Amino acid sequence: MTSENPPIPIEDLGPDIGFAEAQAAALYGRDYRQALASDDGFQRLDAVERLARARAALSVQEVAVMDMAAGRGHALAEIVRLTGRETAFVEALVLGACAKLAAHYEAGEADDEVGPGPLRLPGPFL
Repeated sequence: MTSENPPIPIEDLGPDIGFAEAQAAALYGRDYRQALASDDGFQRLDAVERLARARAALSVQEVAVMDMAAGRGHALAEIVRLTGRETAFVEALVLGACAKLAAHYEAGEADDEVGPGPLRLPGPFL
């Protein structure tokens, strides 16, 4: 009795992405989710501010694709299907956005700390 094994499909792992770019996408996704769903008003405000600074470093198309990927968890194949664009175009957008976000975060233009920050007193009182 011979049994034929069906071919094992090979999953396409997608484009190569560096560690810094992957971390930048994760930070963007964290801020996106916190801005939408945080119960703490200060954390939500802080996430909204960090997200606005990060989005300022991106083009409109890059913001849209990052919201779909990092924020909503869509895979590249799903983004290609939803947008009707070619795979290479979407991959280039995602990789470009991740590189810009990594540079943005590494330049210190984003505060990664959660919370309202240091206490700011009104003043000066002379």
